[in-house]
Amino acid sequence: MAAAAKDVNEVFSRLFDHRPFLRGEIDYFKKEFEEKRGDREVEQLFRSLELITEIKEGQIEKIVGSSDDNLPRTIADIQVALHMCEDTLATDKQFNTEELLAKKRADRSARLGAVQRDVDEKLKLLDDTYKDKEKAMRLQFEQLEKNTGYGK
Repeated sequence: MAAAAKDVNEVFSRLFDHRPFLRGEIDYFKKEFEEKRGDREVEQLFRSLELITEIKEGQIEKIVGSSDDNLPRTIADIQVALHMCEDTLATDKQFNTEELLAKKRADRSARLGAVQRDVDEKLKLLDDTYKDKEKAMRLQFEQLEKNTGYGK
């Protein structure tokens, strides 16, 4: 019976225990991955080193020279823009004061009063003209009635 159990165990291990097979596959994959990856990383490191060396030797001097040439003009442009902004703010403050707003309200009130007086004068003139015309027409119709005899 012990031999049968041992045989069953051995059959079970061969069918369902994949550790030895997996270990071999993992080792093979690891070896392939490290070989391919190792070369790429070394190449990238060399490229980075070459690029850094090139920048260190030539590009830094160009950048310093370029910034020496262009920075004064850029700073001057920024200062001009700053002064323009300050002038705009000062003008804005000047126009936003309460005193200025009160003065503008008073000016508008004065203009409104003048316009209202002008309109009232024109309306009075129109009313007077209308009344005069009405009186003239009444007199004219009275004269016509007297002349034609249709009157009372």
